[in-house]
Amino acid sequence: MQTFLIGLSRVISKGTALVGAACALVMVFSLLDGVFFRYVFNAAPAWTDEVALLAFSWSTLLFASVLVQEQGHVRITMLLSALPKPVERFIDKVGIVLVLVFGLLLVWVGWQFVLFTDGQVSPTLRYPIWLQSIAVPICGVLIFIHSLALLFSNMNNPSSPGEVK
Repeated sequence: MQTFLIGLSRVISKGTALVGAACALVMVFSLLDGVFFRYVFNAAPAWTDEVALLAFSWSTLLFASVLVQEQGHVRITMLLSALPKPVERFIDKVGIVLVLVFGLLLVWVGWQFVLFTDGQVSPTLRYPIWLQSIAVPICGVLIFIHSLALLFSNMNNPSSPGEVK
């Protein structure tokens, strides 16, 4: 079960990074399109900002979950590395559990927000707003999975805190 979860976390992270990169490209090209039409033809399309905002929301949250799997978020390791190894491992596990709880909180609060935005549409493109807000609970699920994999990895390999091998 542990190796399955760790492998699943890696596969999900790679897929998430690809989707996040695609969203970032959509955002960049949408903004470039808006700038091009604004300065060349003096008439910017109204849809470019909405598409860019939707793509930005998804890419930011997707990459946040990838960084959880890669342990890429900002950490202060100078103090931790000065502590004895058992204390360092314990504090690292506590940090992972806190991130796991944060992921669950994102799922719960994000789902409440999806329900709140149900029925609303964007002003220009008229897409359902829940398409943007559902990124929050999905990110929470991904963070939960990656945190769980980190906890299991930490139990299997106590010599290297927080690394998914």
